[in-house]
Amino acid sequence: MTHARWSITAALIALTLLTGINGATAQVTLKVEDLVGMWELVSTKDLKTGDAVLGLNDASTGIHWMQFTRSHYMAVAMERGRKVTTPDDVAKLSPEEKVKINYARIWNEKNELIFAARSGTYSLEGDTLRQKPTIALDTAIIGVDLVLKVTRLDKSTMVAQYEYPVLNPTTTRELTYRRVE
Repeated sequence: MTHARWSITAALIALTLLTGINGATAQVTLKVEDLVGMWELVSTKDLKTGDAVLGLNDASTGIHWMQFTRSHYMAVAMERGRKVTTPDDVAKLSPEEKVKINYARIWNEKNELIFAARSGTYSLEGDTLRQKPTIALDTAIIGVDLVLKVTRLDKSTMVAQYEYPVLNPTTTRELTYRRVE
């Protein structure tokens, strides 16, 4: 082989290796045993704008925990600073006032959720985590296939991309969780 052919071959091999290293996206293969446990949301970002997402599903204004067993999951989210009404104070209220207090535990004055909960089964397919709620405070998501594409999963961190099919199908968010147990 001539010097020119060796040079071309070496350049092609180098280009192939560099493209393979830099151009490949690592795919996470999910395993139940890596997922089982309690996870706390630490950040949420809108992938279109790059902005942090504020509200119930944001770690700076809310608390969001997700727990996985071998076959089921449960998620609970609550805005920080929710008003607390003691049982003694509730007992003194009229039936109409009790309804208002109970409503205010879930919804704010803008009719936005300040507390949410859901639970159901999940399945894993490669880097995809599919959740199917069978119980949910927001009944619109019961039976809906909620899909998270996990881009990173290790002993302490899980990063996933999530589309909101019910609330806003054009939005994709990146959710970062830390293991708490």
